[in-house]
Amino acid sequence: MVSTARDPGVIRVRVVGAIDVRDASGRTLDALLAQPRRLCLLVVLAVESMRGSCTRERLMAMFWPEHSPAPAQANLRQAIAFLRRALGEDVVVNHGRHALAVDPTRLACDLVDALNASGDAAAALAATSRELLPGVHPDGVGEAWHEWLATQQRRLDESTRRPAAAAELPADPQARAAYLHGRFHWTRRPRESMKALACLEDAVRRAPDFAPAHAALADVYNTLGSWEAGALPTDEAFPKARDAARRALAIDPCCAAAHTSLAYATAHYEWRWDDAEMQFRRALALDPDYAHAHHWHAHLLVAERRFDEGLAAGERALELAPLDVIINVHLAWHHWLARDAGAAIEQAERTAHLDETDHWPPFFRGMACALCGRGDDAVEALREACALSKGNAVMRAGLGYAYAAAGDARRAKSVLREFDAAADRQRRFAYEAAVIHAALGDGETAFARLRDAVAARSGWIAYLGVDPRLDPLRDDPRYGALEAELGLAPR
Repeated sequence: MVSTARDPGVIRVRVVGAIDVRDASGRTLDALLAQPRRLCLLVVLAVESMRGSCTRERLMAMFWPEHSPAPAQANLRQAIAFLRRALGEDVVVNHGRHALAVDPTRLACDLVDALNASGDAAAALAATSRELLPGVHPDGVGEAWHEWLATQQRRLDESTRRPAAAAELPADPQARAAYLHGRFHWTRRPRESMKALACLEDAVRRAPDFAPAHAALADVYNTLGSWEAGALPTDEAFPKARDAARRALAIDPCCAAAHTSLAYATAHYEWRWDDAEMQFRRALALDPDYAHAHHWHAHLLVAERRFDEGLAAGERALELAPLDVIINVHLAWHHWLARDAGAAIEQAERTAHLDETDHWPPFFRGMACALCGRGDDAVEALREACALSKGNAVMRAGLGYAYAAAGDARRAKSVLREFDAAADRQRRFAYEAAVIHAALGDGETAFARLRDAVAARSGWIAYLGVDPRLDPLRDDPRYGALEAELGLAPR
């Protein structure tokens, strides 16, 4: 279990009605109080971390609007270094290369607590001063700061009138920290999926009536059973995802995240495309700005060969979450399945700049290189993906396919033996074996493995109608029969 317990001596920042900052021992941090710009920056990070993180570019626009990029970046680095010296190295943390956040288990801000107040807590807040950052007037800030401050003041005022059910995060700080950590680890899936699972199981235990935590748990199970991880058998992962999503909807029928989670499981495990479409539409009607709803809706649209609609949904998701590596690389996945190898390679390379340690960009660059006949480049990219993922089975299967596509049958068969053996034991990696057999020209075994993949409800099988790796099999009548079994209209 990942520990999310809050230290009783946590750093405490007060900015509502009065100003005070105290370290874990209760000592006033006078050095920080003497730096209004840096105090305001810390408050921005604390609040924005409620939903994940804040980009460095946004912070520079708020606090150094008149500076050119290089001096603004230097000023931000100095400010963050100061905060880390004053608060501790583990309070302000990096989210990838381009964003920052505050660890909610290490620092408590009364503005964050106030924005989440409901019921009796909100009533108590209404009886106190609600002026935000009174007497704090940093010099040289821009309109972006003043707009942010005004927005938080409006939210603060509205929080006193909000019913208990509308709280954005759990009132319990340990549950809140577990939920936020779980969501963060999930963005780094599949490398940190098990960390996400542990945190979110803790969150639903501590806050059983908080619907978004159940929905987030459903997301983790969805992806543990999907093609991108292959970490759990689908008949274990997807039913757990459905159950968690339904628990969330029983608590809050208007939880967009829960509708999204249920839609993903409905499409990928049950192949009920129309029902999944209805769930996605419901999620997007409830929250048009929920990035993951657009992202996973794009998956459904691609599976149904609705590529133009899928591209629009994927681009909208990227607008809403521009630093999410998975959403960025999703567009490379889309272009690959749409047979646009050049666009897929370009997007994969663009995504690689967000996080040089992530294995998805080289994976999809390799798939796209294989699609356009650049076999050696495909092998090189998939070797990189395997190294970065430290042996992830999906990356390893991709390397086997790349060897086959490059004409290296010996190495391809060496990898294939691993997946044929796994498929014989549990059918879990039958699809991965099928694409390698297809690339090696062994159609009979490829079809046998595809039958196994259908029986196992492989996370890949939803994309049977569009996966370029299976193109050598498409003219066989058996392929159309498989598509019909999945409810996918053949081309």
